[in-house]
Amino acid sequence: MTKLQKIKKITGVVLGGGQSRRMGQDKRFLEWEGTNFLDKVCLTMGELFDEVLLVTATDDYSCGHLPVRLVTDAIPQKGSLGGLYTGVKEASHPVVFVVACDMPFLNSLVISRLCALPESDVVMGKLSTGLQPLHGRYSKRCCPIMEQMIHEGNLRIQNLANHSSLSVQIIEEALFKDIDPYCYSFLNINTPADLEFARKSASRLK
Repeated sequence: MTKLQKIKKITGVVLGGGQSRRMGQDKRFLEWEGTNFLDKVCLTMGELFDEVLLVTATDDYSCGHLPVRLVTDAIPQKGSLGGLYTGVKEASHPVVFVVACDMPFLNSLVISRLCALPESDVVMGKLSTGLQPLHGRYSKRCCPIMEQMIHEGNLRIQNLANHSSLSVQIIEEALFKDIDPYCYSFLNINTPADLEFARKSASRLK
């Protein structure tokens, strides 16, 4: 398989926060194919982007072995939107591509295809289950709007797609069905049942 070239002028962002209440244990340390979730996601992103930020609630994860820079939430306890805001704000590049730490099936080809789309402030995938904001692309023009949303208590990242001052692309799953027919790259793991499904799915793919 041809090695993918690094994606230019886009920062990779990994959200490593969350309280894992439904899982019952810290999802970052769940075992997956000989490593843990968070390390696997960071390594995948490091292969694609020359800058990768790992955003956490507190400086509580040793990441010296990973190709990332650790940053902590600029505005604490504001969920995924707060993490995304921090990543966009701290990024050296004008655009970020964000994923969550609990996405074991990240697909480099899908990410590359989404990053190659024409310039927009928001690029968000849409599956039959709804919008996928934590597998998307965001420009720095989103920063003041996210900050305003946070202060208003409006913490749904999906609501960025409705903001009239931003250019938005909503991408249907047909764009990547040829390289990810089951859309597993968008799968995130919230519960023990999700983890069991993911492990069975991984066995079927081998």
